[in-house]
Amino acid sequence: MPRDAIKTVSFFEIVRAKDEQSRRMEEVDWQRALSGIEQRPPLSRIFSSDSGSYIGIVVTAFEKKHLLIGKIGPKNLETVDLDLGALQEMHLEGNRGTIETTAVSFLPYGNIIGVMQGSMASPRISAIQNWINSCGMTTEEVATWPVISNAAWKTLKNAEAVHSFEFSYRPNPANSSPEGEGMMSYIKLGNERYEDHRITVKIEVPKTKDVSPLRRLRGQRRLRQDVEQLLSSLGHLRDSTGITRARANVTVAHDDGHTTETPLDFILHRVTAKQRISFQAATGRPRYEVSVGAILDAYQDCKAELEAAVSTDR
Repeated sequence: MPRDAIKTVSFFEIVRAKDEQSRRMEEVDWQRALSGIEQRPPLSRIFSSDSGSYIGIVVTAFEKKHLLIGKIGPKNLETVDLDLGALQEMHLEGNRGTIETTAVSFLPYGNIIGVMQGSMASPRISAIQNWINSCGMTTEEVATWPVISNAAWKTLKNAEAVHSFEFSYRPNPANSSPEGEGMMSYIKLGNERYEDHRITVKIEVPKTKDVSPLRRLRGQRRLRQDVEQLLSSLGHLRDSTGITRARANVTVAHDDGHTTETPLDFILHRVTAKQRISFQAATGRPRYEVSVGAILDAYQDCKAELEAAVSTDR
């Protein structure tokens, strides 16, 4: 029987990690980089951190090379007989271990990757970014930006005013703190002092009469700058170890001269796609090939939106 599942394909742009003035890189020859990784011995493709050990495996599907990042699990597991409810230990012989994998496809526009986890325990984008940096796939340190729709960026940039911004995040000292001032400093403080907390920050420009129009305009301008800076450090806008909420309230002008206040939820505006996949052992098709096929199908569905988003000047 085939096992059907609904999986999410997420898209990220690989950018420079430390060049605040020029984040975007020239398009990398990822196929060549993957060929180099493929030739290396397995031990040199393992990255270890407090969260576990991860290995990179290069596979070929649909005439291109792709990357599997696997979290290495224990050698000994327990299985259960579902008819009897009995437990039995499973021992792996030799230098073997279990593995949970995430498929990564380097797509043919910009430096976009498509990512699909095999399970909830599979590596997340933060582990993939750390693996790419530790194993030297590129000549400089990189970060991963979740791709946010071009429409959301345009709304923010063209808004008459930004009135408020709210974001929630879980500090993670294992991630390097972003550089910069303003809201970036909250993330740095959280990583250094409040690693066991979930932090929510909300900043508003007062609409009360005791705030002069000049001060209100200055506050709105500064808030817009800080929001754009925070959202441009998208290596921290990712999975459960980063920002989990990022919402702004802005004033949008219409062609007829009227204005409306519009909420913007940047998490909801991340470009993702749901794909139904089927693993059927009888066909002999590898699981990674099914995953890569789903990523490529999702890319075709989202191609125009993705290319518009990464063509936007951040």
